[in-house]
Amino acid sequence: MKRAALLFTVLLVMCLVIGCTAKGRFHDTALPDPKQFNAHFGDMDRTGDGRVTWEEFKAYFPQAEPKVFATIDLNKDGAIDHGEWHAFKEAHGLRHS
Repeated sequence: MKRAALLFTVLLVMCLVIGCTAKGRFHDTALPDPKQFNAHFGDMDRTGDGRVTWEEFKAYFPQAEPKVFATIDLNKDGAIDHGEWHAFKEAHGLRHS
């Protein structure tokens, strides 16, 4: 019984360590302070199609550089979808606004 409890504890600790380190960084590039890019997705998506293009992003964030947009566009399809936007915000501790 003690051996099973010890094995369970070791496995639990290993899972926690792997889970905490597997996320890594959201991006490999240095970006400006992410807090200046905190916005509600619907406010950026002017066409209401569920995707924010570079033009929509730039209109909402005039100070933005293309590398910021490219970093958030995880699947590199040329637009930021709702999931990508919230993954970016969550990775930087930004709250839903």
